[in-house]
Amino acid sequence: MKPRALTLLLLLSTLTASGQRPIIGIFESTSSGAGDNLGKPGVRVLFYQSGRQWRSYNATCQDEACLKTIVHLYPPVTTWTLIKQGKPVAKVAATTPTAYHSYSEIGVQAITNPAAVLHLETRRTPNNPDPPHAILATNLTSLTDPDNWQPAAVFPLDLTHVIQAFHKLYPHPKNCTQNTTNSPSNYHDSTISDSQITLDSSYLSNKTNWRMLQITLGGYLCDGPPDDAYVDHWFAISPTGEVHHLGRLMHLAGAADFAHEGHSELLFQVQGGNEAGYKLFYDNFSHQAQDTVTYH
Repeated sequence: MKPRALTLLLLLSTLTASGQRPIIGIFESTSSGAGDNLGKPGVRVLFYQSGRQWRSYNATCQDEACLKTIVHLYPPVTTWTLIKQGKPVAKVAATTPTAYHSYSEIGVQAITNPAAVLHLETRRTPNNPDPPHAILATNLTSLTDPDNWQPAAVFPLDLTHVIQAFHKLYPHPKNCTQNTTNSPSNYHDSTISDSQITLDSSYLSNKTNWRMLQITLGGYLCDGPPDDAYVDHWFAISPTGEVHHLGRLMHLAGAADFAHEGHSELLFQVQGGNEAGYKLFYDNFSHQAQDTVTYH
């Protein structure tokens, strides 16, 4: 059996020889990719198309020696078109370094002309150390959103069904009786009401009639980071009303037809914790791919 890295390299070489394969990336204003940890802008290479599926490069390292060899899984140079709110905002070349210096840099290509993109995205500040990324990167010349995903007023029945689905996921989330440490004597199962769940955002595909809702459960009283139930959660609702839980702690980076095949994929940035990254949903949420970013 061939090693996984060699198999992936052979696959990518074959795809490159047969024509330009679609690649999905994301612009990160301070991800560097130059191996110097100076926070220069870069493009994180996320997913590539294999047949009808999207696959993550899913390249992770367990030791520092791997940081020197894992670079060979990524294309050495990519010409990217950067897309913001459906419009091209820059065309850049980006290169994979000869070695990565930290785990969080894995998959990032350094932009060769960083001055051209310095003001495209809000940069990190002490009050906003992890700004959401919403500038898509494609190795194709353009992107459209044929499914036409837009913010929209929520359908009341959708919200009712999503709240019901949330109750099934978290029937008795852990909480404290008062604002105190979550020691065993204060940390207990709780009962939540519908009024504690707030709607954060609502999206509608005007073509497919799929919907997405983002909700958050409030009222967490324990000290420290909130439990999983008390962070934002995303749900998709099909045209016939079926509810699908998509994940938590996510930010919608954008919707686009990354393969120019006539339908949109949805890219989310996953935030929080040591392991964050990106999720891609496609084929009406029946498939997904995930790219993990490890910070330590």
